[in-house]
Amino acid sequence: MRLIKKRSLHRFLLLAALAAPMQLAFAAEPVVTGTENRGPLLQDWQFSLGSYFLTNSTKVTVNGETLPGNEVDWENEFDLGDRDQFRLDAFWRFAERHKVRLMYFQNNRSNTRVTDREIDFQGDVYPVNVSVTASLDEKIIELAYEYAFYKTDKLELAASGGIHTLKIEPKLSATITGTGGSSTLQTSAASMTGPLPVLGFRALWDMGNHFYLDALVQFFYISFDQYSGSITDGKLAVTWMPWRNVGFGLGWNSFKTRVDVSKGDFDGKLKFGYGGAMAYVTFAF
Repeated sequence: MRLIKKRSLHRFLLLAALAAPMQLAFAAEPVVTGTENRGPLLQDWQFSLGSYFLTNSTKVTVNGETLPGNEVDWENEFDLGDRDQFRLDAFWRFAERHKVRLMYFQNNRSNTRVTDREIDFQGDVYPVNVSVTASLDEKIIELAYEYAFYKTDKLELAASGGIHTLKIEPKLSATITGTGGSSTLQTSAASMTGPLPVLGFRALWDMGNHFYLDALVQFFYISFDQYSGSITDGKLAVTWMPWRNVGFGLGWNSFKTRVDVSKGDFDGKLKFGYGGAMAYVTFAF
């Protein structure tokens, strides 16, 4: 309980620190340098880096050569707690109505815990009451093209298409004692890389006083050969640009995907998602 309170306090203080510049906007006039305030509707380059206060959910099933595996809830069974992570978002406006967007997110976690049930993972069995070390590395990279089909001085509506590359690497390791009393180090590792195309819609709105609303929704489902998967991604954020090249933002992001694979070294199913508040700093040119 004390650990939970400390983590909540840490998140609150970090969010408050990043949000403080936005709070000052309501009490003072923004100071804009340069001949004009080039907000997201006019910027050629933008980079956003911030802290994301996430709630993760990861369920993985990896089958063996002859026996099916069972579903493993990595957060609950191995206490892979939520961690504050950093994410990078960037775009390049190479023409008035055309942009290329990039997103990078990485989350690596590990923990050791005594099992309270038998786990079948990639054909290996981890018995009850065995100390198992679990690690889970997650990486998401998105590259997308965006076209603004409606654009004014205050509003931009755009359609997008791109690729989400999701890489998941789950691993279990434990010392297993055999019937004769001998001990063996057992390690099971899998790796899945799933390129998922996405279609999306984005809206940018100049709300006045150098505040901008950014809303993004992306989705897709694909099924071919021995691979199928779906993805949904949504983000809502408000950015305040008190200076021409620097701004601050608050928002919310939710990402969910489900992938079924039956080839390579990952034969099984993956259900992965995260969501939570974010506070970030924006650098624009």
